[in-house]
Amino acid sequence: MGWDRVIGQERVKELLRRTIAGRKIAHAFLFTGGEGVGKEAMAIEFARVLTCAAQGSDACGSCASCRKADVLQHPNIRLIVPLPVGKAEKAGDDPLKGLTEDQITAVQEQFAQKAQNPYHRITIPKANFIKVNSIRDIRREAALSVVEGGKRVFIVPPADAMNAEASNSLLKTLEEPPSDSVFVLVTSQKEQLLQTILSRCQQVQFDPLGEEDIRRALVERYSVEGDQASLIARLANGSFTAALELLSSDLRAERQGVVQFLRIVLSGQRVALASAIENIIKGGDRVATTRWLRMLHVWLRDALVLREHGEDGVLNVDHSTDLKSFVAKFPRADLVAAMESVERSIALVDKNVYLPLVLTGLAIDLRRSLSST
Repeated sequence: MGWDRVIGQERVKELLRRTIAGRKIAHAFLFTGGEGVGKEAMAIEFARVLTCAAQGSDACGSCASCRKADVLQHPNIRLIVPLPVGKAEKAGDDPLKGLTEDQITAVQEQFAQKAQNPYHRITIPKANFIKVNSIRDIRREAALSVVEGGKRVFIVPPADAMNAEASNSLLKTLEEPPSDSVFVLVTSQKEQLLQTILSRCQQVQFDPLGEEDIRRALVERYSVEGDQASLIARLANGSFTAALELLSSDLRAERQGVVQFLRIVLSGQRVALASAIENIIKGGDRVATTRWLRMLHVWLRDALVLREHGEDGVLNVDHSTDLKSFVAKFPRADLVAAMESVERSIALVDKNVYLPLVLTGLAIDLRRSLSST
């Protein structure tokens, strides 16, 4: 499959192909862009090509090096991710030292899932930041000779998870990089990185994925039915990782929750609204809250499409009865204003504004917009 493992991002693929073909490979790259758009998947494929025995601009897929890279077991490819702090861990220790057997198992399972699906979001309990010992381990390894042919590639996702000590340690390595090593930092928040680190990296910007790219990948890779794939692609907002999370969730129940929320908003039931908001935010889960807001946005968009153009183009086709009832009951609802309110709420969630405040404000705006006469 080669670069086809990475969904879309044709501009970036061509850039990296030219870079490899020209043998002008920078010692450090920064892959930046939105969450779930393929930065980590591209970094893994880039590493696979750089370690391939064929030494071309595409991985051959059949050599021993490619087979090891396929399962993230290549000695020259390292992923540096947030890990728990080990019991009695000291400066200079192996980053895995002091972890419990359960924690080691969790790390191994996450890497196995990442190898199977490069869009998997690695999540390890109690792993909140990239430890300085992980970066020091990079420095020690980078000083050694390459075990097999090609480059040694260190992938750091997400680079913004490095604490100050880890960042300064990495900076020392980037200031005097080994000639046979390539560092690929991956982040959705490059403003969180030291300016001195940014200045030492070749920055590669990733774009949000197109809805058609996501829809096609869901159909071809996960055998998702066409209409559902289209709905998920719209809700995913350019992120394939978000699309996979939607695929694994109870999407029908969550969308029904959107309808119930609108009913509560329009009824003016304050106690019921407070309870609904508490259920939506799920203890402060911003990712889940953003996903829910996107579902609300698509539902309002469908109501607008239905009112202005009929059923063609409606994504929530299984909610057509609710949509028709809503449009009939609120024919003068300012749906554009309502959608803009949802967009502002998503932006506020991204800015870490207090979630109950965001959704309470949204409820007030929606009642005003949807009750327009």
